[in-house]
Amino acid sequence: MEYPVWHFTGISSGLLIAVVSVLHVFIAQFAVGGGIHLVWTEYRARRQHMPELLLWLERHTRFFLLVTMVFGALSGVGIWFSISAVNPGATSFLIHNFVFFWAAEWLFFLLEVVSLLAYCSTCRLTREGSMPPETHRRIGLIYAAAGVISLVLINGIITFMLTPGQGPSSGDVWDAFFNPTFLPSLVFRLALSLMLAGMFALFTASRIRDEAVRRLAIRSGAQWIIFPFFLLLAGSAWYFAALPPDRQDAILRRTSDIHPFVKTYGWILPAVFLGGVLAFVKSDHLRRPLTVLILCAGLMLTGSFEWIRETGRRPWIVEGVIYSNGVSVAQAERAGSEGAASVSGWLRAFDDMTGAGSDTAPPAQVIRLNGSLTRGALLFAQQCNTCHGLGGPRIDILPLTARLTPEGLAAQLQGQGKRLEYMPPFAGSQADRDALVVYLKQAEASHRPGPIPGAEYFKPRTSPSAD
Repeated sequence: MEYPVWHFTGISSGLLIAVVSVLHVFIAQFAVGGGIHLVWTEYRARRQHMPELLLWLERHTRFFLLVTMVFGALSGVGIWFSISAVNPGATSFLIHNFVFFWAAEWLFFLLEVVSLLAYCSTCRLTREGSMPPETHRRIGLIYAAAGVISLVLINGIITFMLTPGQGPSSGDVWDAFFNPTFLPSLVFRLALSLMLAGMFALFTASRIRDEAVRRLAIRSGAQWIIFPFFLLLAGSAWYFAALPPDRQDAILRRTSDIHPFVKTYGWILPAVFLGGVLAFVKSDHLRRPLTVLILCAGLMLTGSFEWIRETGRRPWIVEGVIYSNGVSVAQAERAGSEGAASVSGWLRAFDDMTGAGSDTAPPAQVIRLNGSLTRGALLFAQQCNTCHGLGGPRIDILPLTARLTPEGLAAQLQGQGKRLEYMPPFAGSQADRDALVVYLKQAEASHRPGPIPGAEYFKPRTSPSAD
């Protein structure tokens, strides 16, 4: 709560991160599986003396380079930018606790960039005989190995956020990294990476003009979807079984906004498999639109899994350490007894500039800074906007508050984290709750013109509200 955060009124900051991260993960996992696919396909084509397949693979490598190193790298920067602006406290926590793992991951990413550039630029030299094929394959193996190691490093940090295991209690970073879901998640992500490599191979193979080569490339790509699918199923089941019972309950029953994505995941799994089978059987008649549909199914599979994993973690962003809004457990306890300003320099600055809390000032919840910014807006940005938007898609808070009177909303905030266990507790005093209630009701009124229920609540009180 001491960091500046973005405040979006039309879309929750969490949804913005979800869009950027799903697209990045989709491409990043393709980069991992695609590296393995490139090396294996080149080895197979040379062993079976198929120069036409090598020509297609050379074009596919250029496509692979552009997608993974341009869009993948830019979206990766976008993730760091967005999480740092939206949830800076949690970002700082992960960086400081896994600093050497992040450093290693960036080092291997640099190795990925250099080796893939070298692999792509030497395709022609290998084809013309200026470079031995074995040397070219070794360059590809370096890229593939660097990609897998990067996945291993990122996987340990991501799974720690959901299942920290003994890490927080022991203080040992290795306990945190090799947490209960580390291995099942790694199996799942490796299987999905291989399947994505097959999906993108179908996309580029459908443009091959030579019928025999096109059939061969399409069937090869379809096999990269079909065979890893069974590993994906095993990884999914293992991952779910490794989750604590409360996380399993959250995914299956507790929060309604997860259910559409659980259903989507259940339907997309067989659809992706059938798409691979259909591509293999109908390789002679596969056209670009079907390959696009298969790619879209892969994106939906990736997105639904990531949404389930992220949402199933609530009310935490790091289990037992930091709540999903970036407020730590220690900050929440202190704010509950001393007020939100005790842990937020931004609220203290607001109070200093407006004189909130003084004997002559009106109640803090009705004070505006420069005619616009209110204390409630600051509290919403700090504690609510990570999950909730104002009038936007996905978990819009206004329909939820419309069902409650101001007094009822204040009571819900007071009991938040107890009755609504999937939400973090409100970190603040009674005066802070009053300020947030006023802001939410005014926002509700601005989006829905008409009388405000409990309008008398907005009248200045004779004395500041405090615990």
